Amino acid sequence: MEFGYAAGQPVLHGLSLEVRAGEHVALVGRTGAGKTSALHLIAGLYRPWAGRVLVAGHDPARLTEAAFAYAREEGLRVVPTCSYAALWVERHPEVRALVQEA
Repeated sequence: MEFGYAAGQPVLHGLSLEVRAGEHVALVGRTGAGKTSALHLIAGLYRPWAGRVLVAGHDPARLTEAAFAYAREEGLRVVPTCSYAALWVERHPEVRALVQEA
């Protein structure tokens, strides 16, 4: 998967990640490493330049309540660690319910 904000300047490139039911993943790294960009992609706020992003087998930009319910059953949890993520979660009630239960 490849993604960036400005043409010719990828922020994430060669990223491949699969998280299976029951696994826990934390994205950690220095400032500018792409953690927030990855969150934006997982949340469906941006589209990758190449490759694809799937959450519970679905395009996150088109997740329905049914898909969120499936993801919840599989253990998907979002823990906002910055004010922007918290704001995004607040504006999406279906995600807010997941966070409150985590």
